[in-house]
Formats: sequence, C-alpha cells, structure tokens
Amino acid sequence: MKTKIKKFRTIGTMLLAATVLAGFTACKTDTVEQLGGKLPDKEGIENVYGILRCSNSCENIVDMILTEGNGFLVNGVYFEQTKPVSENVSIQLQIDESVIEAYNTLTGEERTLLPESNYEFMEGNTLEISANGKQSALKQIKFLAEGLAAGKYVLPVSIGEQGNALRDNVIYFNITIREPFVGENPLDQEEFYPEEGENGAKEPIFMVFYVNTKDYDPRLVTDFYIRKKQRRPPVELWTRAVGNIVNLRTVTLKYDEASGRALLDLGSDMTHVLSHASTYIWPIQETERKVCLSLEGGGTGLGFCNLTDEQIADFVAQVKTVVETYNLDGINLWDRNSGYGKEGMPEMNTTSYPKLIKAMREALGTNKLLTVTDHEEPTEYFWDTEATGGIEVGQYLDYAWSGYNNGNEVTQICDPWHPDDVEVSKYTHKPFAGLDPAKYGCINAPWYKGTDPTSIRDTKNVYRWRAAGNKQSQILVFQDLMTRLQNEYESTGQSYGGICLNFADDGRNGTGLTSYYNNYTNDTTNLALLPDGTGGYGKWLKDW
Repeated sequence: MKTKIKKFRTIGTMLLAATVLAGFTACKTDTVEQLGGKLPDKEGIENVYGILRCSNSCENIVDMILTEGNGFLVNGVYFEQTKPVSENVSIQLQIDESVIEAYNTLTGEERTLLPESNYEFMEGNTLEISANGKQSALKQIKFLAEGLAAGKYVLPVSIGEQGNALRDNVIYFNITIREPFVGENPLDQEEFYPEEGENGAKEPIFMVFYVNTKDYDPRLVTDFYIRKKQRRPPVELWTRAVGNIVNLRTVTLKYDEASGRALLDLGSDMTHVLSHASTYIWPIQETERKVCLSLEGGGTGLGFCNLTDEQIADFVAQVKTVVETYNLDGINLWDRNSGYGKEGMPEMNTTSYPKLIKAMREALGTNKLLTVTDHEEPTEYFWDTEATGGIEVGQYLDYAWSGYNNGNEVTQICDPWHPDDVEVSKYTHKPFAGLDPAKYGCINAPWYKGTDPTSIRDTKNVYRWRAAGNKQSQILVFQDLMTRLQNEYESTGQSYGGICLNFADDGRNGTGLTSYYNNYTNDTTNLALLPDGTGGYGKWLKDW
C-alpha cells in the first residue's frame, strides 16, 4: 500500500480541529465492529492511498503542553484511505522509537521518548476498517504528566508493517511538560485571610464565576482582583486574584429528532475556545483556577428532567469525551431554557435529573468537579429521596449553589437551612438530600445598573443574614462576568467588592458606613488597561 507522507514542519500550539467537535452535534457514528479479517492482497490495493491521521490536527506533528503534576490530555488517531477496501482490514498501531533521532535532527529539537507509563491506548491499538469502508474508527490515546520532569518528549505513533512505505506513516505527538505558571497575582487562598480567629476570620471566600463565550474571551477572569484594607490603622493588606471555579457557557443539550438522541451542542464559540485551549483555558488553569463547562437546556423540549436511561448514558458519554479530550476540570449542570412542554416531547419527571447526576459522577470519577445550580422546578424536589428514586443527589456533588441572580431584585439569599429568616429569599428550596451545608452557596450575586434604586443595590441584607449566625458556607457565586464597557453598568462597575465586604467573616461588623474590620473593594485596574498599554473599554471581548 502506498502512502502520501507530509513534510515535517513545526506548528504552533495544538490546534483542535472541528472534526472531533462535530461529533457532539452530529448523528452518532456507527461503531466499527472489531473483526479479525485478513489483510487484502497487495496487488488489489497497489493504487490505494492511505494515511494515519490525528483527530485533533491536520498535521502529522501534534504539539501538546502539560504542566508538571497529575494532568492529562486525550488525542485520537484513525486510518483513512482514498478508496473503500473490499475486505475487513486490521491495522496495528505501534510506537517506533527508531525514528526519533532523525526527527530531532530534522526539527532541531531534542526530544526523548515518552515513557510507556505516561501513555495509554484507551480502546486498544488495533484499527479496523470494515469491508466497503474507507476509514477506521477513532482510537483514543491518553497522555499523562504524572511523574514526568519538565522537558520535551515525543511519542511517534506509526502503523504496523504492511510494506516498507507504511513504516514512514507516523504521527509525532510532541509533549512538552512545563513547570507550573505562577503569575504576578495567582489565586492565593492561603493569604486571603489573616490567621484564624482574628476579627472572626475563618476561611477564604470561595468565588464561583461564569463567563459567556458568546461575548468574551475566558481569560477575562484573570483580571478580576479584590483588595483588602484594614480599617484601623488604615493600611492596605493585599490585592489578590479571585475566582476558584470558572464555569464557561453556553453549552446546551439539544434533541435530535431523526435519531432521538440527546446531543451535546458546544456551539461555534465554545468550539473555538476548546479548539484553542492552550490560549484560552490553560493559562486560567495554571493560576490554580478550575475551569468547567456549564451545561443547560437548548430549547428543544428535551432537558435534564425528561431523559430516558438510554439518552442519559449517551449524553454522559459525550460529556466525558469532551472533558477528557480538553482536560477540563469538571461540569456544572444548570437546567434552564430547556423548553419543557413542547408538543410531542415527554413530560418532566423527578427521576431523570437525579439519574443524570449519578451517571455523570460515575463517568467523570472523583477527580473532576460536578456541581449543580439550584434553580426553579428542575431541582425543587432534590430533598425528597422518594421522588428521586432513592438517589441522594448531594452525595454525588462537589458543590451546589443558588441560581437566582435577577438584577431587578435585591440580592437573593437562598438558605435552605434557615428558610424562616427574614432575610432569606422566597425562592429558597429545601436542602438537597445528602449535601453538606458547607458545600452549598446561598448567594448568586447579580450585577446592578447605575440607574437601579439604591434600595435594590444595597447588599446589607447579606450582612444581617451573616450576623444572625446563618452563614454555613464560604461559597459566593456571581452572574456572568463583564468587562469595562460604556453601558448602564459603567458607573456601578462590577461591585463584587461590596458584597464581599458584607459576606466576609472579617468584613462588615455593623450597618454604618464605617462599620467594618476590613474593607473589601474590587480592583478593576487591569480591566481598563488595554494590551497596547493605554486605557480604554472592551478588553477581553472575543476576538474570533
């Protein structure tokens, strides 16, 4: 069999082609049956051209970057021919160490072979092309950073011998292990508060952010800081980066009428972000923030609350593939905009969503975050294990938090453990079964316009709730982040510092203007500093 071999050329950071991403919005590819048919005679395929391809790049050199530690990335390979085969074909993947010396000479780099313990053929190393087919099924390779020192490695993946020409059909996976990046102001929780007990301080505030990639580059979060000033004597204590969890949206569940499947729809914006993870995601993760995808309804009438068991298994598998492929830190589930009640679609039920949560946890394992946003009807019965089919939802979650963040209302405090407190919202649900109160965020802070009444923008209700001894969690959630723009929010800014003053254990200690141990203010200096060094608006608006 002849092959067409591309010339070597260095490429930039890993480009994740749309071929993989398309698999989550298109109909399911039929599984290629693992048949052990004999290879076709050389005579019959002499004029057939084939090539070993990577699913995430159009090149035969694929650059990947991992940070020292326990991270991993997943990439896939497949074999494609220009003409269909007449019989079942089996092709073995192999690691060809013999090509590394020539490869290093050609590229001018010094890369060593990736140790066997740092890669895994997740579904075996045999590619199969069924009779009358031209392409094998995708085989995933997992690349692990565990135990590797910072340096440059390569894994040359080739196909088994079917003639000498095929021995040169190689994909070179360049794996660069780098030391953890520490910026000027990394996420530093250890110094967020003074020693325990000083002015009532207990733990750091655990901030959760959302970023809508329809509008913004996710790196917007890296310009959010908070400044802490001691009142007496008046001195600035520190300025720190904030945002422990960054939930990226919008990713939706959509119903495919032709196949009946629940499909994960990344959309064009998230597809671009994931395809350029080294630009948009890794720099955030390297500041110790966790980057997750937030999944919600797609308006088709199918959502988390009316899935069949088969749809759940299929959907969870799609989600798991995306999380592993792009080394994301987890998933946030927020059942909104599903469009329940559409004609021909099943009714909502109380077991589908809990089953989805349980299946998602089992698929993702305990090393990935799984969180739920508590909002309206989809989650109001999570306290009742009879309604959920015996599933204690809270046992499968890392965190949950309120989803009520209406900028037309005062900041809502949804405290399931103190529903009768005067400051607690009418939207409050009962506690999730099995969920520790310390893992639940009662406040999802909205952004207010400069024209909004002061009575709505005032967050002293948060202080009064805390002062009553009701606060059991340090989780504080914020509505979708915004940059500095000439709009109705400009005069008020993103006043997360104000709510932190009332929320922090060592912040406000009374309702007066100067009643605080330490003042918390938001520092948006960097949001106003454009890349060319000038001040202005619109930093981090998406550039694609």
